[in-house]
Amino acid sequence: MRSLSTANVEFCLDVFKELNSNNIGDNIFFSSLSLLYALSMVLLGARGETAEQLEKVLHFSHTVDSLKPGFKDSPKCSQAGRIHSEFGVLFSQINQPDSNCTLSIANRLYGTKTMTFHQGKNVTVDMMYQIGTFKLAFVKELQMQVLELPYVNNKLSMIILLPVGTANLKQIEKQLNSGTFHEWTSSSNMMEREVEVHLPRFKLEIKYELNSLLKSLGVTDLFNQVKADLSGMSSTKGLYLSKAIHKSYLDVSEEGTEAAAATGDSIAVKSLPMRAQFKANHPFLFFIRHTHTNTILFCGKLASP
Repeated sequence: MRSLSTANVEFCLDVFKELNSNNIGDNIFFSSLSLLYALSMVLLGARGETAEQLEKVLHFSHTVDSLKPGFKDSPKCSQAGRIHSEFGVLFSQINQPDSNCTLSIANRLYGTKTMTFHQGKNVTVDMMYQIGTFKLAFVKELQMQVLELPYVNNKLSMIILLPVGTANLKQIEKQLNSGTFHEWTSSSNMMEREVEVHLPRFKLEIKYELNSLLKSLGVTDLFNQVKADLSGMSSTKGLYLSKAIHKSYLDVSEEGTEAAAATGDSIAVKSLPMRAQFKANHPFLFFIRHTHTNTILFCGKLASP
């Protein structure tokens, strides 16, 4: 399961950086787990160079490395098949028989205040606020706060990366990778404390056509009618992927969130007053993740509410 989680985080951040570079100044939101799963289904039917490109972009080399000696080339269980079995275990942990699309914050953000959101130009927005006990860390090197808002069942949480002081989000984005993400959000670096949280209400509904993004990452043959090898799906010649489209929706309000689709000198718990302030009145990054497996379900950037 750890190998799939690692692939998920690395693929998520690859996609985020591509979207971020191609949509400068815009809000970003997508489901990394949905994309990973959809492309892994294509991988089941891919062969040759097409399959190799997909495996590399999806970072499934981690799953190969975790296989026992002699099992990697086993005809009884292909690598793609094993990946799907891991997905099955993961989804069984995430999904509950009575689950729905609405995720309720464990400590709901009651009340609203009007506040200025600084985004190059200032706009007035409704900010939710509450005083509660949350996990919080401060990354000194980047002047960044890391806040975790748990959902009711404690299986999922929202992680927010917020620059503070004179820092800006570009500095965080430049340093963001799978290693730093795990380091910044690890339980050893997050301390529970009383926090006054200010978070804007926001809704995001974004649709992406991902052909060019996936090509940039290295999946090229899949979109080429001549080069694509999907012979594991069908013997029909000329089978290829014509278009990859991803659409996701997010609504963050007082009622919760509705969504569809290491230690070191650089990290420390800041010496804060008895009550810490977390004021998200400027652009930030956020992630909704499965706590037990550290799998990222959704990733986004709020540039403007």
